[in-house]
Amino acid sequence: MSALTDLLPVLAFFLTYKFAGIYTATVVLMVATVLQVSYTYFKKRTLSSMTIWSSVLLMAFGGATLYFHSPTALMWMPSVLYATLALVFLGSHFTPSTVLERVAGAQIEAPKRIWAIANGSWVAFFTVLGLVNYWVLSHYGLDSWVSFKLIKVGVVLVFAIAQALWLSRHATARTEPPAGDA
Repeated sequence: MSALTDLLPVLAFFLTYKFAGIYTATVVLMVATVLQVSYTYFKKRTLSSMTIWSSVLLMAFGGATLYFHSPTALMWMPSVLYATLALVFLGSHFTPSTVLERVAGAQIEAPKRIWAIANGSWVAFFTVLGLVNYWVLSHYGLDSWVSFKLIKVGVVLVFAIAQALWLSRHATARTEPPAGDA
């Protein structure tokens, strides 16, 4: 259900763009994101840093798109988001536990080397996504970028599933909370 609610703002954006244009679609995306984040907070009573950060970026870049009446800001937002995520994941290699280990470590246990490899693959993935987004916005029109935005959701989902399958081969489910969480 969470994956579906996370996908709804992008689907609403895509459909609205096709029928009403980029500026109406931007408003719909911003409102749908506020509703999705509110729903998530209501259900879980917490929000991830990634959800908060991506929502703040969307409001800033979406607001700039509407204010300047130019889709350029909105088109740049994914590259900024992915570059930031890549840097955060990369920086976590120099901390006691990687971002991925902090996020998934309560459910699964794996050697540090496995966490480092998995986290590094997200660094590479976010870097490639940011660069591809930049390439699409630089070399193609708005219609292509909007289609890419929808396709990218599927690419992220496939990568996350592949990552989970790879981790499941190298990790075990936790039967008790990690040390220090009791």
